[in-house]
Amino acid sequence: MTTHHHPARHDASAASRTANTVRWLAAATAVFAALYAVTGTFVGLSGRPFPVGDGDPYSMALLHDAPESLLGWALTALAGAAALLATLLAATATRKRVLPGLRAATTAMAAVLGLAALVLVGDARLLSVLGYIPVILVKASYDPQIQQALPRLVDPAQVNLLALAAGAALWLLLAVAVNRKARNACTRCGRSGRTAGGPFSRDAAVRWGRVATVVAVLAPLPYAATRICWALGFPLGVEPGILDGMQTQGMDTSALGLGGMAVLGSVLTLGLIQRWGEVFPRWIPGLAGKRVPISLAVVPASFVAMAIIPASATMLMMAGLPSEGTIPGFSLSNWAPIGPAFLWPLWGVALGAATMAYWLRRRGSCASCHRAE
Repeated sequence: MTTHHHPARHDASAASRTANTVRWLAAATAVFAALYAVTGTFVGLSGRPFPVGDGDPYSMALLHDAPESLLGWALTALAGAAALLATLLAATATRKRVLPGLRAATTAMAAVLGLAALVLVGDARLLSVLGYIPVILVKASYDPQIQQALPRLVDPAQVNLLALAAGAALWLLLAVAVNRKARNACTRCGRSGRTAGGPFSRDAAVRWGRVATVVAVLAPLPYAATRICWALGFPLGVEPGILDGMQTQGMDTSALGLGGMAVLGSVLTLGLIQRWGEVFPRWIPGLAGKRVPISLAVVPASFVAMAIIPASATMLMMAGLPSEGTIPGFSLSNWAPIGPAFLWPLWGVALGAATMAYWLRRRGSCASCHRAE
């Protein structure tokens, strides 16, 4: 018996899957934005300070001096507008074409939220938490400074930063899905059948992904080298008196942890172009020879790339500020505390590109549209 394939049915099925993807993603984004807007409204009406701007004593963001009430209500209003726009997207997802202007509005909202979360309000704390994990694990049981700082990991300001980052990520995914629908591409993989051999093909990703990965591996190493040298007592890029002050306050242990995490990050990044980044090595019990799930590499690498961006803005801003406490201002004799961070914008972009290339190279045929290129 001969099986007949009906292109019209296949197209209708693909269109239905596209609509479902946009609808559910838009609904989730709308709920998240609405919860943020409601929470912000409650905080504002209660008279309590918003945990942003000058209402956040530990803020290192570009808008750290902004009036907390003004910035807080602005973010609340932005979240409300985002909820309304996402609701409109969910309600119109079943239409064959995206409403005029809705694609541009969605892209603009994703850009504005990304700018707010990662540059204007976000700062280096997300990346700092990742870097200080070894120090926290080792010293939390006996170091009073670490113990006093632990509650700040879950204080309102930190939770707000995580919420903004999550909202920006949701809007990025939604904007990508809407733009794919507008150009009749698969909302799951982005393939349209007209991009074979383009810059986002597997072969192209192998080429530019290798370059991006090498840059992402090398960029954090100057930071790692200076911190490890400090921990070993060598004043690389810092005056000896400054290093003595760090050691007196126990910051040499922290420097070793931060440097070690930067080296570990470089090694893991290298896996994006190595065989062991695709298949677990033989020395890993229970996993030897099995394929590495794509999400196991893509999700954490994407999060780190997002965390690097606000950290870059913070460190570059600090380069122009006078000395504060033990940390000296940037100068030729004290270049190491902040100088290596000049590479961080390049690091964030390169890591994001390397992660995308890894995904493009390994994703295979799409389970939704069945295209391989």
